[in-house]
Amino acid sequence: MWKITRKDAIPDDELARKSLARYFAIFQNKKMAKFLVAKKVAAEFDDADSLDALWEQHMRCMEKFLELERQIDGGNENAFPFPQKSFLDLKIKVADKILECCSFCSRRCGVNRLAGRLGFCGCGNAMSVSSIFVHVGEEPELVPSGTVFTLGCTMRCRHCKNWAISQWKETPVEYTP
Repeated sequence: MWKITRKDAIPDDELARKSLARYFAIFQNKKMAKFLVAKKVAAEFDDADSLDALWEQHMRCMEKFLELERQIDGGNENAFPFPQKSFLDLKIKVADKILECCSFCSRRCGVNRLAGRLGFCGCGNAMSVSSIFVHVGEEPELVPSGTVFTLGCTMRCRHCKNWAISQWKETPVEYTP
């Protein structure tokens, strides 16, 4: 369908195909998306672990992830069951710990967004969204793609093309996990 609508949606450009090889392989069900690979890597962590301990475990899991990705890409997908706690679960736990003392942006305001407080960016625990749509824009190699414009930016650039979004001039729609 997209090839009819946008002839350039499936690029003939060899460089684009090479640089986006995994994207196209996932799109054609030839490879597994990385988040699914992460769900197959076992992780050992506790809810009470410190952020530093979680990052150490993350580094160990990353090595396992890369090895498992190679094996799955080689066609051994079904040999690996989903563990009780995964690398993806660990990533979620790390994000939650960061939200408890927010340091996602360079402002590092330290508010507890999980407790409902807003950071310097104006963001809380929910995702504040200006718009969500299927993008059929400039990059033909990525057409179609899902686009989510979130609100809240700490940069305050004078000539921002998304100023109404980044500076909270629009009414957001909130999404929770």
